[in-house]
Amino acid sequence: MAPVPTLISRAEALDRISRARGEAPCLMCAIVARGVGEVVAVYEDDEHLVSLPLYVRRWGHVLVTLKKHVTSYTEVDTELWARTNALALKTARAIEKARAPRRIYVASTGSSGGELVNCSEHLHVHVVPLYEKDDRPADVFSWQAGVYVGTSEELHQLRDQYLAAW
Repeated sequence: MAPVPTLISRAEALDRISRARGEAPCLMCAIVARGVGEVVAVYEDDEHLVSLPLYVRRWGHVLVTLKKHVTSYTEVDTELWARTNALALKTARAIEKARAPRRIYVASTGSSGGELVNCSEHLHVHVVPLYEKDDRPADVFSWQAGVYVGTSEELHQLRDQYLAAW
């Protein structure tokens, strides 16, 4: 396994995101529109962006984001959600081939508390490789222990690994 990129504090990550995001009302829409930070796409079509988040708890994390701004499952028709989940499965398989993690979390998350600096109401699916046998959701989805950030070169190298397995 390749070395893990730089660990920064939660506070530093939130500050970086806040500065990059500016006044964008929806973080996920801003990412899809290439309006905040570098976007390293693994796959993209008219409905979805599959990309590497810039701030992660586990290196290799991928987001499957609906391009349409939706904040509730009642806004997503069955066929679109099936295509979203098919992309999450394809992503998980590519991660398994490229990185050989112990297991993978696949989770659809969003903020019930409104739009936050490190979270979004906009529906999206996290595909997170786990390498430690005792990894727990609280470890993976909380930024209390810090956040990993990679250089542009590291992100593109990871993307290329995923594309080779795609």
